[in-house]
Amino acid sequence: MISKSEQLLLIVGLACLSVARADVDCSKRPKFVNPMSCCPLPDFATPEVKQKCQEYIVPPTESGDEQRRSHRHHNFLPPCYISCIFNETDIYKDNEVDVDALNTYLNDIFKDNAELQSIASEAATKCSSKMNEFKDKMGNRPRPSPPPGALKCPHKPGFLVGCIFRKIMHNCPASIWNDNQECNDAREFFKTCKPPKGERPGGDN
Repeated sequence: MISKSEQLLLIVGLACLSVARADVDCSKRPKFVNPMSCCPLPDFATPEVKQKCQEYIVPPTESGDEQRRSHRHHNFLPPCYISCIFNETDIYKDNEVDVDALNTYLNDIFKDNAELQSIASEAATKCSSKMNEFKDKMGNRPRPSPPPGALKCPHKPGFLVGCIFRKIMHNCPASIWNDNQECNDAREFFKTCKPPKGERPGGDN
């Protein structure tokens, strides 16, 4: 049982957090900042896998809806590149994601940081559940056709990786987080403000 003084400290702390959250203006997006500059993470692909999937690494266009969507979703890896990684590592089998294989892969990617391993593993579990919920809501509704000339790739791997990376960014360990104003403003905005429709799947903390 906590003492009265500890209760008071807890109440004050929660009040301060509420004030901080109330200061976030959800009608104004913060200045765009590359998430990887705020929470530097290792490359998602091992050198061997990256070599095998090299053909799917397509530089983003300098303008247009696709570039803006990439900025919004904090996911700069092309969908077909992610699909290739999942196929090469047996994470994606028979049109389904093997969450255990994904966790094993993430543990290897983040092997130098136990805290990141834990955050990534929790994110993979939550995002997999989100993906299944979203799939149930969508039912058999067909996906929009890709732009002319674009490669058609499974959407599940990209959805899952985007969700996992957002959660890692939201909960990035203090030991690697770039504690500057731009990064802190961006994280508070995306933690506090609900994204518009179309950005919501997997966007919760």
